[in-house]
Amino acid sequence: MVKFILNYLNTNRVYKIQSFTFYIPSPPPRSNGYREKQFDKLFYEFINKGYKIIHFNTQASTGEKHSGMWLVFIVQALNKEAEALNLEEFFHDSLKNKESHEIIDGLYYIDGDDK
Repeated sequence: MVKFILNYLNTNRVYKIQSFTFYIPSPPPRSNGYREKQFDKLFYEFINKGYKIIHFNTQASTGEKHSGMWLVFIVQALNKEAEALNLEEFFHDSLKNKESHEIIDGLYYIDGDDK
């Protein structure tokens, strides 16, 4: 009977599960650590839209000209609004300010321009 009531109230609803990936290029050599501000801002906005992290993993990416790290998160929506979020639009809107190519400590662009 309790299960029926919970299902009726929709409290057992399982919302959409999806991946959240982000690539962070390797920074130039430094004597101290640094904070990846672009990722922090983007992830903060994303996770506060109503997602919980189910699992995450990192994967190094090495290459002759570029190296860095992939961050791969498996996330689950916690509500209807988060489930309806269009990630493509969200990332486009969140990253469109990067077009300025202003040099900001902690941000490294990955579009191929070496500034």
